[in-house]
Amino acid sequence: MSNFDISKVKALAWDVGGTVFDWHYTIKEEITALARSRSKDIDATSFTNKWRFKMFDLLQPVRKHEAPWKNADQLHLEALDFVLNEFDWEMTLAEKEELNTVWHRLNAWPDAPKNIEKLRTRFKVTVLTVLSWQIAVSSSKHNKISWDGILSCEFLGHYKPDPEAYQKAATLLGLQPNEVMMCAAHENDLNAAADAGLRTAYVHVPAEKEVVLRHFQGTGEAIGLDGSLSTPSVVELPPDNKYDVIAKNFNELTTKLLINK
Repeated sequence: MSNFDISKVKALAWDVGGTVFDWHYTIKEEITALARSRSKDIDATSFTNKWRFKMFDLLQPVRKHEAPWKNADQLHLEALDFVLNEFDWEMTLAEKEELNTVWHRLNAWPDAPKNIEKLRTRFKVTVLTVLSWQIAVSSSKHNKISWDGILSCEFLGHYKPDPEAYQKAATLLGLQPNEVMMCAAHENDLNAAADAGLRTAYVHVPAEKEVVLRHFQGTGEAIGLDGSLSTPSVVELPPDNKYDVIAKNFNELTTKLLINK
């Protein structure tokens, strides 16, 4: 933990896609079952990852205000068309819309819900996500997670990692940026939050990091929230003091944040 006063932090803003919600294995299970029911022989892992990362690809012109404003539900549906075409899988519009709802019932990582509830005893605990408000609400309800608020970038006028998205979240919470701590398993999210003036907490979710590394293993590159490509690191904790708090799991993060409560 870096040398800062935790008592100055009034709110935690959580990334949820990959940090709290296990998008990869939830979607993969759905694709596997659906393909089996249609006697379709596909690589469900590849399908799932391509769907997810194509959405981020489509998000970039929206984020840069070079395309009409859309939320993640719309972008997931558009991305699905590209992936279905690549896998030579035909679906009706109704079938695609039904499949797209799987994003509204993402399973949480096992230790996330109970620790989020504990953190609410000290902080305002909110979501700050590029996912749609409906995805965040529905998946939270699916996992019985309660938040003090849900902030989707679809309503902020800016998508992460634009600094305005983080700063707008602080404003809506009635706080200064340095009174808000971004909590995430993704370093690019935390780096952008820090640049915008927020405090940062890294929680290690090895399965999420492994998914990204495996997907880009062939190219040696990983994709960021802004669509940029970079060389991925191994599945390990960031260097000490890179962020205000670094935790190897949700339980350790809670212990560190509730110290001296």
